[in-house]
Amino acid sequence: MALSLLEARAAVLQHGRVAPVPDAVPLAEAHGRVLAEAIHADGPWPATDRSAMDGFAVGAGPAGLAAGTTLPVVGESLAGRPFAGELPAGAAIRIMTGAVVPAGADAVVPVEQTSGFGSAGVTLNAAVRAGQNVRPQGSELAAGRCVLAAGTRLGAAAIGALAVLGRTVVRVARPPLVAIVATGDEVVPVEDTPRPHQVRESNSWALAAQVHETGASARRLGIAADEPAALRALLERALATADVVLTIGGVSQGTHDLVHGTLAELGVRRVFHGLDLKPGKPTFFGVRDAAVGARFVFGLPGNPASAFTVFDLLVQPLLRQLLGEAVPAELPVAVPGGAPWRPNARLQAVPVRLAAGEDGTLRAVVAAPSPSGDPFGLIGADGYALVPAGQRPGDVATLPIVVGATGVRLP
Repeated sequence: MALSLLEARAAVLQHGRVAPVPDAVPLAEAHGRVLAEAIHADGPWPATDRSAMDGFAVGAGPAGLAAGTTLPVVGESLAGRPFAGELPAGAAIRIMTGAVVPAGADAVVPVEQTSGFGSAGVTLNAAVRAGQNVRPQGSELAAGRCVLAAGTRLGAAAIGALAVLGRTVVRVARPPLVAIVATGDEVVPVEDTPRPHQVRESNSWALAAQVHETGASARRLGIAADEPAALRALLERALATADVVLTIGGVSQGTHDLVHGTLAELGVRRVFHGLDLKPGKPTFFGVRDAAVGARFVFGLPGNPASAFTVFDLLVQPLLRQLLGEAVPAELPVAVPGGAPWRPNARLQAVPVRLAAGEDGTLRAVVAAPSPSGDPFGLIGADGYALVPAGQRPGDVATLPIVVGATGVRLP
């Protein structure tokens, strides 16, 4: 009996509960990788009281300073050259943004609210209270606080934070290696001109790009003909060298669908074969108990939309879990009435583009129906609306949306 998508996803993630393998990389190579350890602050930030403005550091005290007060200027504090010593009572120093606020000072007056930098004294044009325009020590980050949790994918802001903390080497998860095996007598390499009964082998190229977008590594192993010995040889190579194996085609019930039988001969134990899903019904998932080599095997349908969709719905979550990253949850998103899907007896994964509606809410723009063999139907899609079996357009206001590997692109 075919599994529901929810049951299949749960089975994949249950079998994929494997601790990420850590890898140490230079900071320059860490962008886009997933942290294998939590990062904690090694001290408070700011490390000292700092000025938030260009102006004058003064001691306002509990009573503050009144507008019209004139103070002698006894020095300055620059970002790279702090004022030496303690600020005397009843005096001021020139101070620049980011510079250390010295002992004895508890406020910074913006230069725009004073008589300016041009004399030996400064007159305050507005009342001053203690604490204004000062970034206190530790106010932004306390010593020992977790800055980045394990499982965080390192974007540009995270790289900047690691640099602030002096992390020149970062422990990240080693990318799982995914071997991709295309099958079928009808597919030819992309550089060939196909005959009328043939097609160029495009699925492995799309899948390799999807693998890369998750942060894993892909290796395309070529095309196996619908012949037992050639198929077995290529699958043996894939199972011996990768962490995850993706096969394309050959998993239905036809006389030349040899993949699942050959995998069983090679020690791959079936977890499920068949999904209550359109597209993707013949999908296979198995596991292999081995000391080395692949532990997880997906047999994906041969139609382009089917292989691409099943990757996003089932393979992508496994790869993210193997990296130690949280698996993205579904989003409830509004779907305009009259969306162009056709009711089906199975759950449908319908390509959608996410956009802001006229009222500012997130809406799913549903793609026009196309067959699962259409290699162009997913261009521009952000993810998939999960349409229940028998659902007609306009029956519901929102549907769960699964976002693809590239994430959401909003205008």
